[in-house]
Amino acid sequence: MKAETVYNVIQALPKEELPRLYRLLGMMPTTEKQVQKVNKRTKPITDALAEEFLRVHVFRVKK
Repeated sequence: MKAETVYNVIQALPKEELPRLYRLLGMMPTTEKQVQKVNKRTKPITDALAEEFLRVHVFRVKK
C-alpha cells in the first residue's frame, strides 16, 4: 500500500475515528488545542521577584 493511499484514507476518516486510529497505531495524536495552547508564564523572573518569593514562601521573613 502506498503512503499516498494511506494519507487519503486518513483524510477521509471522520474526526471521531481519528483517536481510535491513533490508539491502534500506538501513537499520541496532536490535537488543535494542544498546538494552540500557550504557556502564560513564559516571562523570565527577575532577581527582585525571586528574592521576594524566597522571603515570603521559603524563609517566611516579614518586611
